[in-house]
Amino acid sequence: MPAKIKRSDYAAMFGPTTGDRVRLADTDLIIEVEKDLTTYGEEVKFRGGKVIGDGMGQAQTTRAGGAVDTVITNALILDHTGI
Repeated sequence: MPAKIKRSDYAAMFGPTTGDRVRLADTDLIIEVEKDLTTYGEEVKFRGGKVIGDGMGQAQTTRAGGAVDTVITNALILDHTGI
């Protein structure tokens, strides 16, 4: 049986998920997450002391071999076209 955690704890560890509301910077604008493409249970936390270290779960390809320069994870995308 998978472990269960409170929504607030999940958001603190992995970021907002479907149904969570987020304040945009220092404004009074609040958005609600409509869709989360995360596969629950497969979240990863990087940096020292977290669940994955440097090089783990990642290909060791060099830039010359086709590796990307930058990878952005846990991004919250705001589509303004529906506003």
